[in-house]
Amino acid sequence: MPGSLLIPDLLERYMTERGYTERWVTVQELRACFQQDCPSGQAISGFLGRNHNGAFAACRYRVTRVEKFRSTIPPYRIIKRYLVQERPAWQHHARQAYISKNNPSR
Repeated sequence: MPGSLLIPDLLERYMTERGYTERWVTVQELRACFQQDCPSGQAISGFLGRNHNGAFAACRYRVTRVEKFRSTIPPYRIIKRYLVQERPAWQHHARQAYISKNNPSR
């Protein structure tokens, strides 16, 4: 992983830089975005799987759904994609910060 960034930080950076509050992602997509090597894919996959099971309640984004599909290119691997969503509490917090920043009288 680059520097001291952890996988939750990379996921948050990926989602916020692109303005997503909800998006289907694959491990390959995250690896390509941050120029990671193959072994990091296992760590990313493990994090996303544990996040789906509720192990990272403090993370800004959660995995709400996991789907498997077969690659259309040989060797026809089974690939997982993860539905990543911003937690509702974070959305409320961001909205309140925006309101207070743009309306100082509140």
